[in-house]
Amino acid sequence: MAQYPQFIDNKRKTLAETLRTIAPSYNVLRIATGYWDLAGTLELIDEIKHYTKIHLLIGQEPLANHLQKKFKISVDENDIFPDSYVQSDLEDYGIANQINELRETSRKVVTLIKEGNLEVKVFRKPRLHAKAYIFGELGDGKSVGIVGSSNFTKAGLTTSQELNFLTYDYKIVEFEPKTENQENGHITWFEELWNDIGAEDWTGDFTEILSNSPVGDKTYGPYDVYIKTLMEVFPDELIDISPFDTDIEKVLHEFQNQNALSLRRKLDTMGVAMLSDSVGLGKTITAAAIIKQYIHDDKVNIAIIPPASLKQQWVDELESDRWNLVEHRDFEIYTQQDSNKIERLIDKSKSRRNKRDEIDLFVVDEAHNLRNAGSTRHQQILELFQENPDAKVLLLTATPINNSLMDFANQIQLGSKGDLVSVNVPYATGNSQLEYIDFFEALKRIQSQVSRAEKNGEKLDWNIYRKSLTSGIRHYLVRSTRQGVIKRNAMKSNAAGQKLFPDTKVEQFSYSYGNDNSKLVKAAIEAEISSIFEGFDPRRLNLDFVNEITQRTIHPIDLYTNIHRLQEDNQNEQVLEDNDISEKYLDLKIINSGVSETVIPLLFQLINFLGFPPYKPDSYHNEIYGKSIPDIRSINIPSKIRTQLAIHNMLHVTWLKRLESSMMALKKSISNYKHRIEFFENWLDKGFIVNLSDASLLENEYGEDIDKAFEDYEQYLTEIEEAIDGDEEYIKKRGIERKEADENIYNLVQLRKDINRDKLIIDLLLKLLGFITQEGSDEKLNAFITRLCEQINEGKHGNKVLIFSFFSDTIEYLRDTLPKLLEDKIPGFSKRSEFVSGNSKEVDNIAKRFSPKSKKYQLKTGEIELNFLFATDVLSEGQNLQDAGILVNYDLHWNPVRMIQRNGRINRLGSCFDEVLIANATPSDDLETYLKLVRRIERKIDTINSTVGNDQSVLGEEANPIEFNDMLDYYNENEATASKAAYKLENQGDPLDWIDNYSLELRDFLEEHKNDGEIERIQAIPKGKWNYLPHSKETIIDPSEVIGLYTTSGKITGTGEKIKDIGFVKIAFSGQSRGPFRAIRTEYMEEQEALHRIKTTPDDDTINMDTIKVNREEYISKGKVELKVQFDSNKAVFDLKPSHIKALEIVGTYFTMDVLGVVKKGIKRSNEKREFEQLVRKLNREVKESGAPYSTTIRRFEVFINKLLDKENQEQKIDKIQGVLFYANNEKA
Repeated sequence: MAQYPQFIDNKRKTLAETLRTIAPSYNVLRIATGYWDLAGTLELIDEIKHYTKIHLLIGQEPLANHLQKKFKISVDENDIFPDSYVQSDLEDYGIANQINELRETSRKVVTLIKEGNLEVKVFRKPRLHAKAYIFGELGDGKSVGIVGSSNFTKAGLTTSQELNFLTYDYKIVEFEPKTENQENGHITWFEELWNDIGAEDWTGDFTEILSNSPVGDKTYGPYDVYIKTLMEVFPDELIDISPFDTDIEKVLHEFQNQNALSLRRKLDTMGVAMLSDSVGLGKTITAAAIIKQYIHDDKVNIAIIPPASLKQQWVDELESDRWNLVEHRDFEIYTQQDSNKIERLIDKSKSRRNKRDEIDLFVVDEAHNLRNAGSTRHQQILELFQENPDAKVLLLTATPINNSLMDFANQIQLGSKGDLVSVNVPYATGNSQLEYIDFFEALKRIQSQVSRAEKNGEKLDWNIYRKSLTSGIRHYLVRSTRQGVIKRNAMKSNAAGQKLFPDTKVEQFSYSYGNDNSKLVKAAIEAEISSIFEGFDPRRLNLDFVNEITQRTIHPIDLYTNIHRLQEDNQNEQVLEDNDISEKYLDLKIINSGVSETVIPLLFQLINFLGFPPYKPDSYHNEIYGKSIPDIRSINIPSKIRTQLAIHNMLHVTWLKRLESSMMALKKSISNYKHRIEFFENWLDKGFIVNLSDASLLENEYGEDIDKAFEDYEQYLTEIEEAIDGDEEYIKKRGIERKEADENIYNLVQLRKDINRDKLIIDLLLKLLGFITQEGSDEKLNAFITRLCEQINEGKHGNKVLIFSFFSDTIEYLRDTLPKLLEDKIPGFSKRSEFVSGNSKEVDNIAKRFSPKSKKYQLKTGEIELNFLFATDVLSEGQNLQDAGILVNYDLHWNPVRMIQRNGRINRLGSCFDEVLIANATPSDDLETYLKLVRRIERKIDTINSTVGNDQSVLGEEANPIEFNDMLDYYNENEATASKAAYKLENQGDPLDWIDNYSLELRDFLEEHKNDGEIERIQAIPKGKWNYLPHSKETIIDPSEVIGLYTTSGKITGTGEKIKDIGFVKIAFSGQSRGPFRAIRTEYMEEQEALHRIKTTPDDDTINMDTIKVNREEYISKGKVELKVQFDSNKAVFDLKPSHIKALEIVGTYFTMDVLGVVKKGIKRSNEKREFEQLVRKLNREVKESGAPYSTTIRRFEVFINKLLDKENQEQKIDKIQGVLFYANNEKA
């Protein structure tokens, strides 16, 4: 026995080595240990795997009192030891380097148990702290015992500083006391503990824990694994948040309650959340519930920021019996338009002396109104939020993305108090590879791809970018759609037989201006062909061709005449080259073979002959006028002049839409142009070129004193030059720029000639419109009156009608004409109708009189309930008008967002109608021609915006057009076709749909199992566990392929919470080669694809034995490497411009650090960006004037850079990447 050391301290010889030396001579082993781990067993398993008897008695290491208090652990919590301890350790093995060996060890341990050779007991009370390893049996005469400090763990056996004593005298080890005075030998001491009442049999639990662990041989059922996966992908659904108080919960539908809880989770985690329920689902009520709960929770400083038109609606809702809140006591309202009141709140916030007075919750209604990050309103509210850094921000909008994906980014950045950094998302690069980048950066890149596709006339494959969008948006957005609510039955029951939402019936009422008007217009034009149009017949103008002319430098009469001449000479290629027209129009002629026969095309042909010289005076520069478009490009003229060359496109689409809306709206535009051209000509005669953008300023503020206007402009320029620290952006523009009408600069002869041409065309247009709009001749108005009277008499959809027009001029025209025309047909029409345009002051009161039931409004004495409400889209946002069952679109609309918002005024929760009627006015003769014209011009404007740089949308509308075929269907005479198209537009697919489905599935599971322990059971599935994918009907192409789900702690939000990044990786053998040296290939996997593969149903939950035959250690490692590249990428979020780089290169000479790198990686907030840009402008100006920056400016740069460095040092770095779950193909399934 001398070969065994007596004192074993893991230095000269480890206990593991000693046990391995002893073990071959025995087949019985007793172990008493304070703790056990599998890695310790790995040290000994091969030497004891054939033993006939192993008894393992596990006690518990005592936990220091201060740690018990710190982690709130009670010494009496028997359920946490050893179960949770062992489970936790085994979970770590799922990502251990020795996983293959550990799995084999686990298998051998389970075999020992199954064969009855290994038993495990737990000694809970009194605490067992002893450690002993005893080889041999009573009577063997050769037993060895070791007692000391080493637990049966890898550390205890190998590396920890221990002291153990070995006894090889079997007489001592095997001694059996005969009297109480005699001491136990090692074996009898152990047997007394083993048989003690405090020793609980733990063999079954131990086997279960081991089998279910990442190193165990039992998998979890596919459905359990699917739900566990959803828990990892949507962790915010698991955030423990207190339910709403009963008085609040009873007000809400189920979907509103779930949405409100989810919003509260996101507010707690991200600091900002957006509710984006579709129109008519009661966003105000959901938000009101959150407001009320905040007040219940003693977070009483609530600020609501709605559009001015919705202020009273908010007051009425919150002060209703539903909530019983009081303005000025429980909440304050600051309308988005009331900049003075917001400024006072900012000042109050700045002077605040303690946190108690900070705003707890901001609620921004119709948040899309603040999507323009450059607007004054956006900047002011951003400053307000930043002065309340701990406030939560709840954004409400049904349309988070309007014109651009950056709309959403700008709104979230606003709610995040200017943070330029979001969460990490995967982004598909051009070569289909994925990289991990910031969500806002991904939005910027995707929007760039959208713009490029639109410019090239291509359709973007959104599937490439869906993962990027959904991965980021879900951290902020909560939304329900009508279909989702109905499908999930997440509504409280309503009246028997009544639908949750009305069906939408769409019909058209067509109109035609008729043959008489057509003949009149054709004859009037024909009479002026020589005198006005210089021999060119406007009735034969090919609108398809001229609408391809993006820019022009001469008047249309000259342009069209030149093109016709070249085409007659067969110089078609020259025409295309000079005017930058696509080759596909090579055979298209500028003159049609016949004349137009209907009013709308005829009038639009006339409009196309207007040159609009007052809008484009710079095009008459001698160096520009008359040049071809390629020649203009070679000159490299300023963008302002390029915009002037293209201005006719914007005016054309505006006037075309006004033409369709009402002849009076077009007439008003043309009259306004007549006034402008006279104004321009007046100043031209006095020797000055006055831009029309300055016209109102000159007329309203200076009268005839143009010299004073010039003087003020010079003073304004001087103040701009002298401004410091970026103050120039706050200096108000005054006066107008002096431009003298100098014939050496401008082609004044041609300018005057073209002005006269336009004046003649204007007079002709006004004469024709005067004929068409005289009383009784407006056929569109007549058709509307006829259909309105029929509908009211039918009574099927009630007697209330909401009429929309895009143009306030049309609403005013209807106000002036309808009462006298309808008074005899609809008694009381004048008293029961109101007309609301952008200038109306009493929108809210009018809305209450129109829809008193939905508004819960009691008519005052003398007030008459309204049945007819005519409005612009000022009323399409946020108003509840479901007392009405009929909506009329008096003019065609193009934006599905606007269409849905309009329809949502009457088609919403609380409607008493099973069906609502949407009636559209459509020009029967010219519908398709008209739609094609508008679509062609708008697409041309998109191209101009991309190439010329114009960033103004036409008429303020969003560039999100309805697909042309859907548009035709929507305006189809067949009611079924039109209604189907409306349903499609209202319920069209959304990049968030799949997220909604998966997250809602998890939410339903959590709700169903909140009290039965299933949630906790699924949550307990250990990290690193390998399981099988559900059985697939598809052929398994590569059985070796495994999906890995990895996580790491990502970015810290504004609330201090850490967001986990998750990613799926495909891992498999590369190629078909066999043998141990096959390479492993890895590929980042789309989350949508992964969840589709993992998704299954509750009945698919069979537990299988784990027979997955791959090198797990290598698979896990390779997958981790793939994700590390993505998770660790710390890409800059601020793009430096040449002026920035130039300034930083100068600043860099004063510092020893990489200031360029610090700035590029450090600027992550919009206000930091603004401060930096102000410093750059100041420094560059100083260098230009003095040759070097001032020392004060360098000092300010130093302060700024130090702030960025301090912030960087505080940022937490990426934690280690963990493999959470692995999914293998089940070839036996």
